[in-house]
Amino acid sequence: MRENRGLAAAIAVTSLVFLVTLPFTIPSTIWLVIFVYAIVKAIGSAPEQADPAALLIAIVAVVTFFTLAISVAVSLLGRAMTPKRRKRRS
Repeated sequence: MRENRGLAAAIAVTSLVFLVTLPFTIPSTIWLVIFVYAIVKAIGSAPEQADPAALLIAIVAVVTFFTLAISVAVSLLGRAMTPKRRKRRS
């Protein structure tokens, strides 16, 4: 039972660090996406208004990316905690 203690602590620390940084990384990433969108929009078609659907999709994509990132990180770290199946001897 105690052999997975270090790995469990690593999962807990990884999750904690990721969740603590989320309030800073999500708004920063959204700002960066909107900034790049504005530059591309200004270069391409300046007279047209910004598309609200494109901005909404960008925000949803950023939040989905960070949600999937923590899920994949915990899954990969937790995979090592699962004991491997052994073949049954008959």
